Amino acid sequence: MDWKDEYKSKLLSVEEAARLIQSGQRVMIAGGSTDQPKVLKEALFARRNELHDVSIYHLCPIREPGWLDAGHEEHFKVDITGYVSPIGRPSVTERRTGFIPNAWDCTVKEMERPGEHRPVDWDIVTVSTPNKHGFCCFGPFLWLKKEYVKTSKKVIAEVDGNIRWVYGDTTVHVSEIDHFVEHTPVILTDEELPRALKDIEPEEKRNKIETYTKQLLPNLRPTVIEVFKMLDIASIDSLAETIGLVAPPEAEPIARYVNTLLRDRDTLQIGQGSPSAYLHRFGAFEGKKDLGYHAEMTARGIGTMIREGRINGKYKTLLPGKSVFSALDGMSPEELDYCCENPRVEVHSTNWVSSIPVVASNDNMVAIQNGVSVDLTGQINAESIFGGLPLNGPGGQPPSHIGALCSKGGRAITVMRSTAVQGTVSCIVPQFEPGTVVTVPRPYADYIVSEYGIARLMGKTLRERAEALIAVAHPDFSEELAKEARRLFWP
Repeated sequence: MDWKDEYKSKLLSVEEAARLIQSGQRVMIAGGSTDQPKVLKEALFARRNELHDVSIYHLCPIREPGWLDAGHEEHFKVDITGYVSPIGRPSVTERRTGFIPNAWDCTVKEMERPGEHRPVDWDIVTVSTPNKHGFCCFGPFLWLKKEYVKTSKKVIAEVDGNIRWVYGDTTVHVSEIDHFVEHTPVILTDEELPRALKDIEPEEKRNKIETYTKQLLPNLRPTVIEVFKMLDIASIDSLAETIGLVAPPEAEPIARYVNTLLRDRDTLQIGQGSPSAYLHRFGAFEGKKDLGYHAEMTARGIGTMIREGRINGKYKTLLPGKSVFSALDGMSPEELDYCCENPRVEVHSTNWVSSIPVVASNDNMVAIQNGVSVDLTGQINAESIFGGLPLNGPGGQPPSHIGALCSKGGRAITVMRSTAVQGTVSCIVPQFEPGTVVTVPRPYADYIVSEYGIARLMGKTLRERAEALIAVAHPDFSEELAKEARRLFWP
């Protein structure tokens, strides 16, 4: 059968596709925060009164039809892995939604264990329109889309004409998909944006949303607007900082310190979020030549460095000349335009990109990632606040950090602000509160960078680590930290 005929035979309306999913089945919502299926999720939720015990397995909830709200537990059981997101956080905190704290490589390892892994009945995923050879592209935000197409019993693809093509391992043939639904979301241009926001009150909130949304890709704006509308003004500012739209004041001194730890020909991995997403803007990479890039995602400025040739991968030991990602999240619209359909940029599944052996195969690999808090022994938390309240999942942080340390000439840099909650709480603490998540165990602690300096921890005693961390803590807390260090580490 010609692929065009096969495609037509598999094409369904969204209502027909949603009716294929039955009670008791498990449904995977693949993709990251930027290009998840939309109409298929809404059509499935619309059938909620017909369904019970449908398991929703979600990599990153961002714009949800309602199954995270209280009162739908009889119909939908939701589990999240990867990124909790501001949308998933309330239901996880209230323990109505399960959270699976897997790193990306372990998420796929779980699928490879017969008898231990509950198979996915339906994978719902977005793809581009087919090319002339019958191949669809998963687009610039790949994550684990391809892995779930391979391992799920059945696949429904929501075909989005806005999805861009990228190089790498990013395609799937029409023959590998069971059913298709066509839906191309509206793109909001700068001119159309004020009309889309006109009903949002108060005016201060509307203006903030417009300011932040203008910095995003036009096809992402409708989703982000819906998220912003659900938040208060303080939470909007916090989310804007997290996704790299507004820089905290601590970013500039942190960037200056990071610059001293980098060398020509390093291969970088930079976490998305604050403060790492702002390092480029404040000179962290100034004066460095022939850099490489290998990371699950990116931050604004990295695409510009690729275009300018400062990141060229010339001396990379893995895929030399290529900048490697699992998703181009974090780039500006102009940077994404440059990186799509560019053979110098490749996108691969995140379980491969973020696996320890693959990361370590890059010589001079430098992982630069965010920390929420660190204790005086060097334990690094990037997942919880106030003890055990969920903030995020581990994502690729642990394997990227450890992989960089296993790399020849590699280093692992954790960047963090010295305080939180408007300066009232120290992020460097004597000991973690019960429930605090240890994202990176202390044997792997390397460099901790705050706005007050660099703490070099690798190979140091507990006393030496405590002294180094107190030296980069906020001065308002250093005396109390020193007192607690004496109690903990001196006779």
